[in-house]
Amino acid sequence: MRRKETIVEALDVTKDAALGMPVVTAVGNCEVYVENFKSIAEYDCNTVKLLTKKGFLSIKGERLEILYYDEEEIAVRGRIISIEV
Repeated sequence: MRRKETIVEALDVTKDAALGMPVVTAVGNCEVYVENFKSIAEYDCNTVKLLTKKGFLSIKGERLEILYYDEEEIAVRGRIISIEV
């Protein structure tokens, strides 16, 4: 196990908070919320591609739209077909 992960487990802190890992929450196949992303790399009605600390995360679907985003979270709505890392 990596040193940072060992320290996180010893402190009993969630990995997503301590290591900045993305947290993805899907609500059915119509909404996705992603926390801990760095930037929007690509956006059109079929794809939202996000840069995270761990690489790219792609949301694919139909009629996708970004509801909102800030420094901590982004919300995407539409017909979600897949979420790929």
